[in-house]
Amino acid sequence: MKDTSTVAAQTEPPTTETVADTQFLRLSERWVLATDGIQWIVQRARRNRNRKGGLEWRAIAFVATDKGVLQRVLREKGAVIDSEGHAALRRLPETFREWISMPPARRFKAGHSAISGVVVGRIAPAPEPSRDRAKNAA
Repeated sequence: MKDTSTVAAQTEPPTTETVADTQFLRLSERWVLATDGIQWIVQRARRNRNRKGGLEWRAIAFVATDKGVLQRVLREKGAVIDSEGHAALRRLPETFREWISMPPARRFKAGHSAISGVVVGRIAPAPEPSRDRAKNAA
């Protein structure tokens, strides 16, 4: 059997144009874990220059094996993790397979810092100004 433990983390984004990922674990203000049902996805927030004060979440690593590899990837990527994030990471099962096989109520339970899902690499468009606001601004 071929040893694949060294090929555990992918750091290039998938080739599909749009990938919907569910963020489930807040590690800090700008770092989260997400999943697409196949792997854990490390995401980092960056300021969006086209939108004042807006953040854009980018997938920067993909881990489908175990928590040890996930922790190594987080270190290598320079992830800033707060104390609550570290505690939540410790509570994760040892492998992605164990985690994904848990019922969603346990996977996303309180203490895992469940947060709402987003679409990676995309941001919601700014709302169109109403006609009244446009007149007042002019």
